[in-house]
Amino acid sequence: MKQETNTPAAGHGPVIPILMPQAGQSMEEGTILSWKVKGGDRIEVGQIIMEIETDKATMEVEAVDAGRIAKIVSQEGDIVEVKVPVAYLAEEDVDMDAYLASAGTTTEAPKSGSGSPVADAPKESSFTAQKSTASVSQTGRIKASPAARKAAQQAGVDLTSIDAGSGPGGRILSTDVKTAGVSTSRTRTYTVSKMRRAIANNLLYSKQNVPHFYAKTTIDAGLLFATYRKTKEQFKCSVNDFITCACAKAMRQYPAFRSQYKDSEVIEYSSVNIGIAVGTDDGLTVPVVLDADRMSLEQLAAKTRQVVESARNGKLEGTGQGLFTITNLGMFGVEEFSAIINPPEAAILAVGAIREGVAVENGEMYPTRLMTVTLSSDHRIIDGVLAAQFLQILKELLEKPEQLIS
Repeated sequence: MKQETNTPAAGHGPVIPILMPQAGQSMEEGTILSWKVKGGDRIEVGQIIMEIETDKATMEVEAVDAGRIAKIVSQEGDIVEVKVPVAYLAEEDVDMDAYLASAGTTTEAPKSGSGSPVADAPKESSFTAQKSTASVSQTGRIKASPAARKAAQQAGVDLTSIDAGSGPGGRILSTDVKTAGVSTSRTRTYTVSKMRRAIANNLLYSKQNVPHFYAKTTIDAGLLFATYRKTKEQFKCSVNDFITCACAKAMRQYPAFRSQYKDSEVIEYSSVNIGIAVGTDDGLTVPVVLDADRMSLEQLAAKTRQVVESARNGKLEGTGQGLFTITNLGMFGVEEFSAIINPPEAAILAVGAIREGVAVENGEMYPTRLMTVTLSSDHRIIDGVLAAQFLQILKELLEKPEQLIS
């Protein structure tokens, strides 16, 4: 659907915002991985203009309008809410400046804590007057994200009871619905789905019966991020694909990580089957990539995209054949976390966000990117030394990622 053309005032040319797309009903924000265009470029409908990442997958975004890129307001690495402008089309910069001025914003969009562009905060005197109408569009429809509408329906919250949402222009987000639900003291009881019951029982069993222990390491991901950005120009891939490839090589070297504890016996498998944790509206699913160690990075990336997409469509591949799981919350800005082992597997790797940081080498500090990973292991099969060795190999592979491509 084409974006609405906005003409800020008589005598000025049209200004067309380029919005963060919504890829799926549950998506509320996306991370800009790269821009394929720059300010001043002319674009055509259907042209690839940027690449974004959402929910463990990357996607290319096509232009829905033709014109001249007047201003890019969200940069690579920014996390932006869906349907929020990330750039503007205009024939003249003065047209765009006039449009933004009339809208009460500046050409440099301020960033929120998550990296999303937000409008200038309204003054105290004007907030009260705007509060009751901020979440209603010109057509009279309540401005709310699809996730917020779904949450409101489940919680029994009337969207009209929320004066103004915390999103841009008073748009109601799912977090606003949760807050409203608490403030109105409304409750709702519903039957847990079979899928969520299975997840609950499986993880409860794991936490109660599997002796977990945790080990984490922080990786200098500067070269990894640079190599990923260079490689994705050759074929579609994500940072998670590099991590999966590195885990496959480490699992090949350490058989305990492709083993299972059953009835006082340890069963060691020859295959390297890796599960990829995928969040869906119905709950957490773990499709499995079989024989991951026998694939090139390009093959692994393509196969991972396939099994993840199938999982989102309700079809799980490799069910019951997983030997190790990778779960990644980096796209949500989570820096580190510990995960529960997916039984009967022996371990799970929790991957945090790649973030800007400082590293020290030979007493010298230098800026780079850092990534923290946490390994949860079954102590009946894996001891502390073995977990440390696995993480050491993983760190070496990811800090010299060119060996994952060859």
